[in-house]
Amino acid sequence: MSTLRLLIADHAATRIGIRMALDAEIEVCAEAGECKEAIRAAMREQPDICLVGRELPGDGLAAVRGICRAAPRAAVVVIAEVRNVDDLLDAVRAGAIGYVPDGVDAEGVRRIIRAAAAREAIVPRGMIIELLMELCANGPGGEAITGREAQVLGMLRRGHTTATIAERLDIAPVTVRRHISELVHKFGVRDRSELIAAV
Repeated sequence: MSTLRLLIADHAATRIGIRMALDAEIEVCAEAGECKEAIRAAMREQPDICLVGRELPGDGLAAVRGICRAAPRAAVVVIAEVRNVDDLLDAVRAGAIGYVPDGVDAEGVRRIIRAAAAREAIVPRGMIIELLMELCANGPGGEAITGREAQVLGMLRRGHTTATIAERLDIAPVTVRRHISELVHKFGVRDRSELIAAV
């Protein structure tokens, strides 16, 4: 297998962690600590893979868009501190083929890089239901489902309580109940139980 050339655009601590996880088949051709620097490095180096921090100074998504223009053959993966379906979709629209959580272990880093090199879509398993619901975007009545509603619905399907959903999404329980009420309306069902059964 030929050596994969990698651009890492993120905070220094993350870049160090990623470098330590790499093996001989992956070469770091450039590093960047902010958006414009990342785009310039991509244009200069034409890497195979780019790992871009969502919180990269200067705007991580702007870096993704710029890198995709500067190095169109590069596979871009966004590293996110907080996982959010709306943010994942924004990353994909910007040109990323992957969206992964910060703090992945060494084996996970190598697996992500090789999957990106093979042009495989990379999405955390726990977000797939929410992503599919968001891509469907409509309830049976044709009303749009928001990304947050899709998250709530996915967690309901997995058996989470209102309190747990509120804690994991960092929102108030009353907000969760409001989302559930909206979903009940959009799916044309009577209550939470019928909603879960409908999906």
